[in-house]
Amino acid sequence: MAKAKKITAALTAALLCTASLTACSDTSYVMTAGDSKINAGIYIYNELTEMSYQMTMMYYQKGIKKDYFDQKVDGKAFDEYLSDYALTATKEYAAVVDKFNELGLTLSDEDIKSINDSISSTWDSQGEFYESEGISKESVKLALKGSKMREELFDHYYAEGGEEAVSDDEMVKYLDDNYLRYKSISFAKTKASTDSSSSATDSSTDSADAANEEAKAKRDEFLEKAQGVSFDDFDRIIDEYNDYVASKKAADSSSATDSDSSASDSSTTSDDTSSVAESDTSSTASDDTSSVSDSTAESSSAADSDSSTDSSSSEPDPYANEKMANYGEMDDSQKDTANGKILKEVSGMSTDVATAYEDDNAYYILIKGDVKDRDTEYAKDNHEDLLKEMKSDEFQKKLTSWVEKLDIKVNNKAIKRYTPKVVYDKQTEYYSKNNNS
Repeated sequence: MAKAKKITAALTAALLCTASLTACSDTSYVMTAGDSKINAGIYIYNELTEMSYQMTMMYYQKGIKKDYFDQKVDGKAFDEYLSDYALTATKEYAAVVDKFNELGLTLSDEDIKSINDSISSTWDSQGEFYESEGISKESVKLALKGSKMREELFDHYYAEGGEEAVSDDEMVKYLDDNYLRYKSISFAKTKASTDSSSSATDSSTDSADAANEEAKAKRDEFLEKAQGVSFDDFDRIIDEYNDYVASKKAADSSSATDSDSSASDSSTTSDDTSSVAESDTSSTASDDTSSVSDSTAESSSAADSDSSTDSSSSEPDPYANEKMANYGEMDDSQKDTANGKILKEVSGMSTDVATAYEDDNAYYILIKGDVKDRDTEYAKDNHEDLLKEMKSDEFQKKLTSWVEKLDIKVNNKAIKRYTPKVVYDKQTEYYSKNNNS
């Protein structure tokens, strides 16, 4: 009898141990928040989304196409940054859902339909890929619902009728305190072309210097025309500049056509013809043409798409040539960019005075306008974007406090299993397999 009891006890202990190991090794969820389990797929989705974004930024900003995990983001190793980001984003997701439900908020039928339509479209094109990463359709749906809940919570506090709604007067004051209003014309600089050893040749340097002297002289010519011209009337100078660029482009195009024709008539070898084409491509006409867009649509901030006239309207946009930029809330790294330095120059200028400026890229004419002449209208036309600028940091503090109050327990086994490198390797394997099939 005693022996039988020992065997029974041993079997019971073994079963309890097995059950315990199974529970502890369950990586289908990444954390618990109160009584809720958060799918690991939401964590992987956050990790994958941020990974794709950061790799895109590395390519466009630094030309990096590989060795991503040798890079740093915000002072952290790439894999450490991604793990921290995904964990924080997933905790915030849990806190958003909890607060949303606590306040008794609901998503509209229109919101649900939009999310479902987005999921259907995404799954048709990328469903197999997400599943290869361990991300279910339900996890993506929950992540998208969480994003929409976050927007609704923001509006619950700060939008019209919200608990801490921002008044029109507050928004106008924010504009007056932080924004710059300006117009610009730019004359692109020509850089010396390099030889096979990546060093500029003497002839190329001389040619670039000559082109830049010409560009600077032309800038100074237009600057002279702009003396005494008001901010509003500066549009006339921009129009004249655009006419000049169009005329120059047409003349250069005609010259190139004539040159090509002449070379073709006088030469019997393809080498001669190609050399004419090569000399044509060194013209500064393309640089001048690119600066037309600089003078009329230069981007400064998220709220710079500030046309206040509907695109379908026949009325011309009175603000088409000007920029509004939030210089007051730029951090030091943003102020150290080429655009930040332009804004710093504008901030120190007097209104209605055309001023010369130069950087490594171009010669400029800048003119500053008075934000107060437009603040009420701009605040009305860009209310949503401005609201986010004004209250995003404050809302983030609320969100962080919700996370801290929530009883979150992280499943470290899931975190260790779904590392950024694992996610990246699966992505590489999937696309390599499907691109070769």
